[in-house]
Amino acid sequence: MIVQERDAKTVFDLGGFSKALIAPTPMGAGYHLHLVRFGKGGETEVIERQRGGWRVFTTIDAAANTANQIGFRRIEVDLSSRR
Repeated sequence: MIVQERDAKTVFDLGGFSKALIAPTPMGAGYHLHLVRFGKGGETEVIERQRGGWRVFTTIDAAANTANQIGFRRIEVDLSSRR
């Protein structure tokens, strides 16, 4: 699933996310910011661009700043899929 940043802030403020995870994109062109929801399945939502599609951050720092603007104070970075 995908979510816009402003909507993610609302969900965060309501306590809907358990964590933020930064991971490399499948083709290695940058990073995605995944927001994990509380609940049984732990659904993950990826931050969306304003015009649609997944937002690709060029640096980990840029993704971390967005997560911080949403409200996260702790952010996980997963580089296990990176080559």
